[in-house]
Amino acid sequence: MIKPLLCAAAFGGMKVPLSQSFPSLVLLDRDGVINEDVGAPGVICPSQLRLTTNAALAIGSLRRRGANVALITNQSCVGKGLLTPKGLEDIHGLLQQLLLQDDKDAYLDKIYVCTSTKDDDDPRMKPHPGMILEALDDFSVAPEDCIFVGDTVTDMQAAHAAGIERRVLVETGYGLGLMNSVSAATPTPQWLHTVEHNDDLNSVTPFVYTKNLYEAVSWLCDGGNIPC
Repeated sequence: MIKPLLCAAAFGGMKVPLSQSFPSLVLLDRDGVINEDVGAPGVICPSQLRLTTNAALAIGSLRRRGANVALITNQSCVGKGLLTPKGLEDIHGLLQQLLLQDDKDAYLDKIYVCTSTKDDDDPRMKPHPGMILEALDDFSVAPEDCIFVGDTVTDMQAAHAAGIERRVLVETGYGLGLMNSVSAATPTPQWLHTVEHNDDLNSVTPFVYTKNLYEAVSWLCDGGNIPC
């Protein structure tokens, strides 16, 4: 069982109101959130794929609560010719297998991928909100009934542009570096409205900062007043 977290998160000295409803759709970045980030150019062979701590338990818990869970990921390694579309499909097939091995309910309902490079200026590529808007439309979900979990500035920017208010930055992946090596507080996650020396993150506050996907789901379960 996912352990609950306290939901009295601070935001500029005030309590931040949390939605009392459990989201019907949870959108997740891939590298650094579900699986360990291996650095550029990313996971280009199945042997590099390793789940983050308790990632499967977190996803399984979300689905047991009735939420759909979808992946939103930039994979420019394909556009750069470092990985074939079939190779990416195999990696995502293995990702689904690893999740199910750890938790019988841990399954990604849909995977959204942008294989373009930055030079393409693709509206689907984060920080653009294209993939997120597609997911909201496909699942017939309003932004207020969705949450996004990522580890980069572009994740937060894309979710912000799509109108998703419940945004979570995780320490795993690039998150810790973005937060100037300041670790996320435990057991209570933090709502942040300013980040020292990071104007890009300051443009998309407030967001919640947690250690990893597992802790993000723990916060979400508690914030929705629904035990997990």
